[in-house]
Amino acid sequence: MERAQKLMIRLELEALNAEFAYRVDHGPTATVADLFTEDGSYGRADGARSCGREGIRATYAAREAHGLRTARHLFTNLRLTHDGPDRASGTTIMTLFAEDGPPPLPAEVLTVSDFDDVYVRCDDGEWRYQSRTIRTLFTSGRPTVLPLGSNARTAQA
Repeated sequence: MERAQKLMIRLELEALNAEFAYRVDHGPTATVADLFTEDGSYGRADGARSCGREGIRATYAAREAHGLRTARHLFTNLRLTHDGPDRASGTTIMTLFAEDGPPPLPAEVLTVSDFDDVYVRCDDGEWRYQSRTIRTLFTSGRPTVLPLGSNARTAQA
C-alpha cells in the first residue's frame, strides 16, 4: 500500500473516531450504531458486549433512559495497523469526562481507557467499526452508565 493511501485511510479513521465521540456526546445517540457494520460489536475486555446494530442501538437507548448526562469523550494517539486496503486495526486512548445533569459540571476524569478497534471499509466506501473493545486502565471509582451486553437495562460500565 502506498504512503498516500495509508495517510488517507488514517484521516478517514480519525474522522470516524471523532464522529463517534460527537454522536455519543451531542446526539443523536441512536445513530452511533450506524458507525458499525451490520454485524459489528461494541464491548469491554471483561466480556460485556453489545452485538449488531440493533444491540448497539438498544445500548444507547438504555443509556439515554438513565437521564440527562453531560459527557465528553476525548480520543487521542491513534496507533494504526493496515491489514489491507479495506481493513485496519487500531488503538486509541479515550479520556472520559461525564456526570449526570446539565453543564457546567466539575472537570474530573471519569476513566482513561484504550479502545481496540477493527475497522472495515464497507461496500458503500465508508469506514465502519467491525468491533470496538474498551480496556479501562484508570478509573475514578464512579460508575459509568453505558450498559453494554445482553442486559442493557441493568448492566453497569
